[in-house]
Amino acid sequence: METIEIGLAYECQAIGIENEVVGVVEQLYNNTVLINVVSCAPADRAAVIELQNRLLVKYENIHACVEVECTA
Repeated sequence: METIEIGLAYECQAIGIENEVVGVVEQLYNNTVLINVVSCAPADRAAVIELQNRLLVKYENIHACVEVECTA
């Protein structure tokens, strides 16, 4: 995987979530990154909401950089 950058969206497998999510990187740590979830599977929505849309992802579980349409 290429270098992970804060502010970019990635498709990844977050810790504690069953399906893949798309999230924007907010913070980089030694072994993980903190993402703000942009989209997720309906089955995982309750868990994502409970965690306030912020999840940790291991670097090896980040799969692809994706473009996200801004809805603001």
